[in-house]
Amino acid sequence: MKTIKPFHFKHSIQANASKSDAQRCLILAALSNSTTIIHGLDGSDDVRAMLSCIERLGATFLPKEGVIEPISERNKDSIDLNVGESGFALRSLSFVGMALTKKLNIQGSGTLLKRDQTQLCQLLEQAGLSIQSNSEKLPLKIEGQVTLDRITVNGEDGSQAISGLFLLAPFLTKGIHISIEALKSRPYLEMTIQRMRDFGITLEEKDPNSYFIPGSQICNGQEIHIEGDWSGAANHLVSAAISGELTIDGLKKDSLQADRKILEVLQDFGAKFHWEGNRLKMSKSETKTPFETDIRDCPDLFPILVVLACAARGKSRIVGVDRLKNKESDRLSVMCEILETFDVPFKLESNAIVISGKETVSGGIINTHQDHRIAMASTIAACIASSSIVLTEEHCVTKSYPSFFTDLFE
Repeated sequence: MKTIKPFHFKHSIQANASKSDAQRCLILAALSNSTTIIHGLDGSDDVRAMLSCIERLGATFLPKEGVIEPISERNKDSIDLNVGESGFALRSLSFVGMALTKKLNIQGSGTLLKRDQTQLCQLLEQAGLSIQSNSEKLPLKIEGQVTLDRITVNGEDGSQAISGLFLLAPFLTKGIHISIEALKSRPYLEMTIQRMRDFGITLEEKDPNSYFIPGSQICNGQEIHIEGDWSGAANHLVSAAISGELTIDGLKKDSLQADRKILEVLQDFGAKFHWEGNRLKMSKSETKTPFETDIRDCPDLFPILVVLACAARGKSRIVGVDRLKNKESDRLSVMCEILETFDVPFKLESNAIVISGKETVSGGIINTHQDHRIAMASTIAACIASSSIVLTEEHCVTKSYPSFFTDLFE
């Protein structure tokens, strides 16, 4: 357990590295035809899980140099992977691994074992692969070969599995047309596409929901700098907006990361910020204006937006909450529990929550459900708490942001 006493935020920090960007770059580096140098990798659990997986696939990682030597053997009889708790590693490597073998066994750990993988299993089967699962949960056994030249996929449950299909496509013998219906989390697919292009892969955009990806392509090794993470930074930005000030370096102003949307919400809240090159400065809102926002493309922002809504003077509305159940926890249910602990009124609507902010929250014991984003958001709530907040478990933050508490308090 960890006790967070009420505090006001005033810090200058370096943004932590984006695990979303890092994992995509690691896959592409492993599939390249030459060495890749990656700057800015962190030690988050998800990045370490991806590193372990690409090494199992046959790549070599030299940590001191940040060097990835690519996979040399691409016709293995079978491959066994353990993706830890990384949902992206699971959904992307389920496809990418089939460029290297016809038999792939995938296991995981922790909260990922409880998460439903119906969309992934359906998409793998749709691509012509044979799947064995534990009632659409891990472990998975995948066999076969993708031979389709055209596929239409549903993106209503997110873009990670679709990113996996995109990452596999250039290494198929022939090209494939991919059409996408009802895509959620579009910015994350756009991140995948941009990084593929950075590594020299050709993708032909027919329209915003349709692509042709030629087969038998060569992926070129690169020197890559990992972006700062808007998801992790959102916690510090909200902390400054509700209680103090922040100077943060390392965020990309024109990033494709979906959670960059936090700036729009904070502007609506009345926070003041400006850019000085790649340095972002944020200061407290004097108005604490209630806001309305849609999180369908950025569901990871939900926990910290709930805290922001608690700090507002009146009713804020967050739309798009139907995508929160199948995360590290059922984040809508968990944050409703936390709002009750905070003694902040709320009302659930169809695919939305309305929170009646009163600028402060009550302290108390918070069950993090071993969810990194719940733990971080609950910590930030101490900025407006009347008494200490106690986390049942704090080590879960290492999934995405190992230095979170150090950056916040030291």
